[in-house]
Amino acid sequence: MKHVFKYFFLATMAFISVACGPDSYEEINTSPVTIVYFKNADDFALTYDPKGTVDQYTRNLAFDLYKQGNWKELEHLFKTYKLNGGWPPANGGYNIVDDVPIVAGQKFDRYSGAVGAYNGTGVPTLGGSFTSPIINGYVYTFTQRALNQPENTYDFYYEIDVLNNLLSFKSQTADIIPWFGQAGNGKQTMWKIPLDVTTGYPKTWNKLAEEGYIKVTIKKSPSGKYNNLVGTVIQ
Repeated sequence: MKHVFKYFFLATMAFISVACGPDSYEEINTSPVTIVYFKNADDFALTYDPKGTVDQYTRNLAFDLYKQGNWKELEHLFKTYKLNGGWPPANGGYNIVDDVPIVAGQKFDRYSGAVGAYNGTGVPTLGGSFTSPIINGYVYTFTQRALNQPENTYDFYYEIDVLNNLLSFKSQTADIIPWFGQAGNGKQTMWKIPLDVTTGYPKTWNKLAEEGYIKVTIKKSPSGKYNNLVGTVIQ
């Protein structure tokens, strides 16, 4: 009975939040989910509860909110039960499409710091796997990316040009879940970058550039620390 009441209360609050909020609220906090990538609530839970510690009721509720695109209530649920360290489920994406080829001529961008210690000398090592596509010159705004820190905390914003069709791995694309007080609803591409045998970690963008697959161009230093590196090309 306790769980039934709990479900009814949260579901009612979710309905009221969507039905009674202003238009801008709805645009930011709900989105149409047209592709449900996950088979069921347990499959979905693997993205935020790999050890299986979350009860079935909460799993079901989380999956329902995800399928509804009710991001405000989903984030509230995650904060309330301290799920996934506060990060969104499903790698922060919805309308997920898997195994998408990365092809020559595509362009992506990304915010990040340097990998490891960097003192401003030489070319920074840049890593990570999440990017946003630049489509027909359109660059997604910072808030559409729903990152977890303010823009001015990132040392580098850079573009990645794909130079050929020789990459041996693919990507996963998705719309971005609004989270961390950000609007979200941009696009993200998660590169399935293989491990570098010399480090045991996924290859860096520098390594992929060294191997001739991509070109990286530092476009700005949002933090202001490395304005002298704007225009630097890693190829």
